[in-house]
Amino acid sequence: MSRRNLLNVTVAAALAMGVTATASAQAKPAEIEQLISKQAITELLYKYPRALDRLDRELLMSIGHPDAKVQFGKTTFPNWTAYTDWMMKAHATMLGNNHRITNILIEVHGDTAVSESTGTATLLVKQDTGDDYEERWMHSRYLDKWSRRGGKWALGARQTVMDYRTVKPVSAADVKNMYQVGARTGRNDPSYALFGEK
Repeated sequence: MSRRNLLNVTVAAALAMGVTATASAQAKPAEIEQLISKQAITELLYKYPRALDRLDRELLMSIGHPDAKVQFGKTTFPNWTAYTDWMMKAHATMLGNNHRITNILIEVHGDTAVSESTGTATLLVKQDTGDDYEERWMHSRYLDKWSRRGGKWALGARQTVMDYRTVKPVSAADVKNMYQVGARTGRNDPSYALFGEK
């Protein structure tokens, strides 16, 4: 999204939240810049579940700086590439997965920012032995540090905090008879064509 389009979206959002046209016209450049930064970071947060659900490694890589550190539960990843590779491998073996990001709070301080967001994941995973599955519900929070380098925002560090997790065994017969899981089409998903992406 171009900077001009991002500004238009940000101003429209401000108007929708009750800011009058006069007030938005009198906004200080620093306030507008902060809103633009918050919108850019929000869009990166929303790309995270899209990347996981489409198994789009390139998109997931674009969210973080190459040297971003990640703490996921008790596992520490030295950089964003290592974390991305681990997530792609883990999700590729799942029959289905769906991720959501909500409750986004962002504070911007010049070229750095911090955010907290809530992540919900529903996963259908084959058990290590046999033909049966596990349905996993994960509720987590992402505590993120962001930085803008060369005019581009990206994740610099992430700590994932687990709030709630449940695992339910599901037989292969129940998966076949009771579950309907959408095809995992990757970049052939119709959403890419909608946004004009190849």
